[in-house]
Parts: sequence; C-alpha cells; structure tokens
Amino acid sequence: MDGSEVVGARALREFLTGERNIYRRVFLVDVDAPAEAVIHAAGAHDAVLLPEGTASPATSAALSRYSGRLEESGDEMLFGETAVELQDYVAAGFVQLVGPTVVAVLDMPGWEAFLDDARLARRTGVFPSALLDPRVVLAERSALERPRAIEIPNAIRVRADGAFTVGMRGEVVGHIVQTPDRLTEPFARGARLGGAPSIEELTAPGPGRDATARYLRAIDLLRMLRVVNGVRVSGFGWSLIDDDRADAEPSASDPFLLDTAEGFVLADVDSRRRRALSLLTAVVVEATQTSSARELAVERIARRLTVSASDAGRLCEDAIGALGISFGISTEGAEAARR
Repeated sequence: MDGSEVVGARALREFLTGERNIYRRVFLVDVDAPAEAVIHAAGAHDAVLLPEGTASPATSAALSRYSGRLEESGDEMLFGETAVELQDYVAAGFVQLVGPTVVAVLDMPGWEAFLDDARLARRTGVFPSALLDPRVVLAERSALERPRAIEIPNAIRVRADGAFTVGMRGEVVGHIVQTPDRLTEPFARGARLGGAPSIEELTAPGPGRDATARYLRAIDLLRMLRVVNGVRVSGFGWSLIDDDRADAEPSASDPFLLDTAEGFVLADVDSRRRRALSLLTAVVVEATQTSSARELAVERIARRLTVSASDAGRLCEDAIGALGISFGISTEGAEAARR
C-alpha cells in the first residue's frame, strides 16, 4: 500500500466513523460532484477523497484517489489495490467477510435490528458476530454513541448535485453555491444518522441513558480482548451481585468488570489496561458502578461482604481512587426523562 492509499484508508475510516484521529475534517467527493469549493475550503489538517480521473488541484490538504463507490449494500471503494466493501447491517451477519468491510444501517429494518441486538446483548450477553470481527468498521460509530453531542462536522460528503451532507448518508448541511463558511457551523452528531429513530430510542435501548454508548464500548472491549467465549461482561447477561438493589448503570466510559477463566478482571477500553481483581474487590466495583449514590453502594457492600458500614465506605472510596470507577447513572432518572 503506497502513501496515497494509506491516506485514503485512514481518511475513509475517520469519515465513516466520525472519530477524529489524524484529520480535522474529511471530505468525500462523489463521482461527477463539483469539487472546487471543497478544495478551497480544505486546509492543511484536512483530507479530501477524490474520484479517479478528476483534476489534480493545488491544495495543502491530504489527497487520495479512489474508484468505485460506497452508497448501497454490496458497493466497493478501492484505493489502488485495497478494497473496502459496504454491507447492510441486517445482512452483515449472514455474508462471508473477505476483507475490510463497512457495516451501515441503511433503512428502518436496519435500525430495528441494531436496537434489538443492543437489547439482546443486555439480556443475554450475546453480541452480533459481525461487529466483533476486527475487519469490520461500524459506520457512524461516534454519532451512535453520542447523538446529542454538538460539534463542527468532521465528515462532509459532496454529492453530484452539489449538496453537502454529513457522514455517509446524513442530513444536508449546505450546498456548493453557498459559502464554504457554512461548513464551520456546528450540528448535532445525530444529523449523521439520516433516517434514524428518535434520539431517545438511540440513547436508551436498555434501562439507562448511556445504554447504546456502553453497548458499543463493550463491543470495543471484546474486540480488544480478541476473546468472546468464556468471558462474561457485567451488565450484559451477567451480574456478580444479585440483590435487587441496583438502581444505576455504569457510565459509558467506566471500566468493565469481567468474569474470565482466570478470575475477575477490570478492563479499561481507553487505556487498554486490565487488572486482576479479588472477589472482594470485584464486589466493591460492581456495587459502586450499579449504585447511584455512595450511601446505597456502602449499604450493599456491607451486606454482601458482612463488614461494617465504615469499612464498606473505605473499600468503596479506595476502589474509586485506585481503579478509576465511579457511581452509576440512575436508571430511575432515565426512565422518568423518557416518560
């Protein structure tokens, strides 16, 4: 893979997921789309994906040429010899993956399937096999995780009719006849989702308002571990404490408590750090993460471990300080907000 192909692959990944790593913005110019205004708007920290055969403009942005397209299920986009295939979310679990694959929700049945899979994972701990495959990129990942987040779009598609859309199939946010300054206006990430269900559905397929984000990060975790069988994730079909007192769920960014063949483990997706835990510490972690307030966590710890309230409080505070965990987000508040 030459330098241009590397630029193209990295830029396309950021365009598809919405996750900023290298480029400030990524512009995907469709075949026959007017590119001049975009080229002028792109700067040194941007990337532009141009169809093969178009003119080579003078620009400080990183450029890469592609052939093919990514619009409908089965489409392919090529950077030199490197091909990326687009698959519909519903079909992805039934097709043989042969290389880098973008899995995207393309219609309402797809959204229903995505939400159903999130709920199933919560109940049973079973995750969709396609999303666990390291070759798969989930389109609009950042918008699915935080649809309400407001930011300047970092993924702009230039259509053949001159319309600017956010993400692969998102809302129109401008037109070629308008000034490029229109591209600096902030939008909610949810604009990338096009015909998605309501924000309330996306943020609450389970009992908590961070449910989708937590679900997606659990998938990140299992991909990071490269292990599925024999690992149980707290909050996904398994819990260490079954006292019917939990009133909260862990925040999306909190580490995950795992039950593995080697024992209990606390795993952090962001730092990729894993720590072995004793049963006592694992109890403290789960009680803390699934309680909305210190008082409840301390009461649950004291009862489960048969220790005094003062000892339970110390254990709770030590775990928060040493392990980077926090009290959970109240599920009662999330339910009330949806009513």
